[in-house]
Amino acid sequence: MTQITNHLCTFLDEARHVQLDDKTIEKAKHHIVDTIAAMISGTALDVGKRAFKALPSFEGSPEATVFGQSKRYPAYWAAMFNAMLAHADETDDSHETSITHPGCGIVPTAMAMAQREKKGGMDFIRAVCAGYDVGPRLTEALGAMALNNAGTSSHAMGAIFGSGACASVLANFDSAQVRRLISYLAHESSGLGCWMAEHDHVQKAYVFGAMGAKNAITSTLLVQSGWTGLEEALEGPRTLFQARAQPAKGRSMEPPLVLGREILGSNIKKWCVGSPAQAPLDCVQALLPTLPAMDQIKSISVEIRSDEAFIVDNRDMPNICLQHLVALYLVDRKLTFDSVHDYSRMDDPRVRDIRNKIQLIASESLMKSGGRQAIVKITTHNDQTLHKHVQHVRGTWGDPMPRSEIHEKAKDLLEPVIGAAPAERLLAALWNLENLDANALDQLFESAQPA
Repeated sequence: MTQITNHLCTFLDEARHVQLDDKTIEKAKHHIVDTIAAMISGTALDVGKRAFKALPSFEGSPEATVFGQSKRYPAYWAAMFNAMLAHADETDDSHETSITHPGCGIVPTAMAMAQREKKGGMDFIRAVCAGYDVGPRLTEALGAMALNNAGTSSHAMGAIFGSGACASVLANFDSAQVRRLISYLAHESSGLGCWMAEHDHVQKAYVFGAMGAKNAITSTLLVQSGWTGLEEALEGPRTLFQARAQPAKGRSMEPPLVLGREILGSNIKKWCVGSPAQAPLDCVQALLPTLPAMDQIKSISVEIRSDEAFIVDNRDMPNICLQHLVALYLVDRKLTFDSVHDYSRMDDPRVRDIRNKIQLIASESLMKSGGRQAIVKITTHNDQTLHKHVQHVRGTWGDPMPRSEIHEKAKDLLEPVIGAAPAERLLAALWNLENLDANALDQLFESAQPA
């Protein structure tokens, strides 16, 4: 047996009983609240509506809640559809060094498995932490950016192993069962980088979270039923690391896994837009008080990491297109959930006029210096230059959002869908998650439905 598999088996076996400290529990709740708010807001978006059209074909055992639906569904389908909702747009969280969006696959998996296995809030938190620890670390060990450059999606890789680790904790798997599950997860690992060519965010949501959540729970149920698997599917001839690992790797799996460590370093988005656009918007917000009238602006340069510029460069989706988002913010002097999803604003003449003045610069130096940074320079017709360099984006480990900001973001996402009072009740319960028993947790998910 290899060290990686042995470490994972021991880690996930022990994760069922680890006593987490208050700091880790609090950070886990930040990500759970943020992801559940993304799921519920996703019910009103195009991806959610498309997902619900498919639901009648997936009826079965009424095990778990799908937000926005009155019926329950089998756990694997509930996880898949909730994960579609969680990444219906760019609201959900991220883990920078592994190039994954952990929450959109892991939290729906935890929801479905907690309801199926009748688990309470503290088990839910442990399972979520385990998913954040395993998915990103394994993806980094394979070489996240190199995986993407070679055509394999790091997001899909993180989702299957993160969701699988989460499911194993809630299924109460011992080390032997975890070993069999790892074999199935390794075979289920898939997903191509061509998701970037998709225009509707539908298959992107499937690749980033839904596919991993569904396949992880399916694999977990197979192991629960007694199916056997390989003793080793990660290292050795014709295994995962031989088939997928890239020469340019990130962190190895050698440093010990510590439950909750990766969630402490995961990012929550302040803005409901693509990750590479977060820092430029922080820059614009900082410059707003000193900005001249729009007709006085001659040019705008936005400098971001060279390995991320292509993701947001003049994209046709409003909440991903960097030039559009910067122009929209300058024109409106604010951004809202509705405005960043409004395709019609991409043709607004005022926004277009500012957008045409924006130059996106792909910076090698920002990439080499690390972190998610941006430099915005605005030049006026009288040659005045306004400059802002953001080195730590709000919501990242370098500038984390406190509970109060997470709460306000969640309220903004929830209230238009479920109403103000239900949103407050849901958030109050989620902030008390560690104290909920299995029945209270089940009823909480069941009650959080659109008005």
